[in-house]
Amino acid sequence: MMQRIIQSVCCILIYIGLNHVNAQTTPVAPEDREIFCQVLDQSDKLPIVFATVSIKNKNNGVIADEDGYFRLPYKYKIQDDVLIISSIGYESKTIDAKSLKDGIQNTIYLKPKIEALNAVTITTTKGTTKKEYENVREIVGKAISKMRVNFPTRPHSYIGYYRDYQLLQNKYFNLNEGIIEVFDEGFQTNKLLYKNNQAAFYQFKQNSKFPKDTLLTQEYDNQKYKYIKDATISSIGGNELSILNVHNAIRNYEYHSFSFVHTFKEDFLNNHEFRIAQKLYLDDTLIYEIKFFAIEEVTGVKNTADGTIYIAADNYAIHKLECFGYNVGDPEPFFSVKIEYKPKGDRMFLNYISFNNKFKVKSRDDFQIDDVSFDQGENAFYVRFNNTVDKRTIENSRNFRFIYKRKKLKINSVTLDDSKTVKVSLINGAIPSSSPITEETMQDLTYKIKNVTDITGRDLNKKTFIRVNQFRELFVQEVFTDKTLPDDLYFVNKSERLSESLINTDKLKNISDYWINSPLKATKN
Repeated sequence: MMQRIIQSVCCILIYIGLNHVNAQTTPVAPEDREIFCQVLDQSDKLPIVFATVSIKNKNNGVIADEDGYFRLPYKYKIQDDVLIISSIGYESKTIDAKSLKDGIQNTIYLKPKIEALNAVTITTTKGTTKKEYENVREIVGKAISKMRVNFPTRPHSYIGYYRDYQLLQNKYFNLNEGIIEVFDEGFQTNKLLYKNNQAAFYQFKQNSKFPKDTLLTQEYDNQKYKYIKDATISSIGGNELSILNVHNAIRNYEYHSFSFVHTFKEDFLNNHEFRIAQKLYLDDTLIYEIKFFAIEEVTGVKNTADGTIYIAADNYAIHKLECFGYNVGDPEPFFSVKIEYKPKGDRMFLNYISFNNKFKVKSRDDFQIDDVSFDQGENAFYVRFNNTVDKRTIENSRNFRFIYKRKKLKINSVTLDDSKTVKVSLINGAIPSSSPITEETMQDLTYKIKNVTDITGRDLNKKTFIRVNQFRELFVQEVFTDKTLPDDLYFVNKSERLSESLINTDKLKNISDYWINSPLKATKN
């Protein structure tokens, strides 16, 4: 019988194993299959972020993710449905679902639709000049003044795909997702405080195909273990969905939303300088793409902020708002907000909102070795770590050194035995048969392991601060323009984490019309 001699090192385990999205090993029923697609710009072949995918002659659809990916339930191919793919600045494209191929990624290209600005002067100050077109500040001002004309003031709801997750080293962690219905009494009410502004989950769970790390989900604690540099996250509402809602500056245009925009109605014009970047189209609607830059009196000397607002030329409806905040000298934003509204009838309704904030978290436990064992039959050492190992960092066998009775043992190969265990195979005869490793002689063994990290980038035996992106997102799949709050649902408790929410199982009869649009890869490239 093979014997392993174990030298233990105590440690708190943080990770549950990383599972990649693998091919199905058993047949999948047609109703459970999916078609995978990506939407790209025809000119530069770059992903079109959050492109809208609608089902023709139906009221539902899906939003592509930030890499242009989306999943389509197979039933739409069986039903011979037609897709309409659209995005501001592109010609909409119609595609027969039956033309999409199974088992591969379908690439869909959209053609840009942009109009030249011509040689005109657009001013960015409050003063007026003689010009052919409206002053850019007048365009923004009219958009703000027409909020209650262009956005809904009657009860309505929308059903969509909600998710929150952390992104670290281009990998998704702690992915929570579900199908949610949001009820809204209208823009004249306070989104968070008004009693009839509620939300109900029909599905919600943590996706087990993605790694979990409780270290990343701990509470903010004022720069000791988890913090946001030079910023704070409002605790208004008490849960992830409320934090997302707070950052919708369009919906909360009469209330404080987030730094630098502050109260959209009162502060947006005064806090920024503006310039028209270009004129775009959404189908036949002309839309101004307007860049804005926060003034230093608002940001202070340590921060900068900018963004883009998209305003229709005909009725001054705001179609999209993107805002980014930066620490001076850092090209990566410490927060970003992306919001789009889509016309339905004579009003604009939410299409999606994505909020990302960057935080730092201090590892309370080193990445370290749990135990080392030797298997005589395998002629190999097994080194078990407390976290999932980054496979790339064990490829160099020189990172592992074992010395037995003052003799360096020659290594044949280093491989992963499982996600947390490294197998170090020795060459034949590395350990003399006359002096085998036993429990008594284990004291004569020493080892040194270096340059190995876990999948979050933590170095072995070193305390580190990890820089992480926290995302909260909602992608609308169907809008109900005239719907009041029902009395037969469990609503999200705004003072508790979403994981504590009661789920309205079997309350949505046509739930198959809505789908979980999980990231297509457990690990992003």
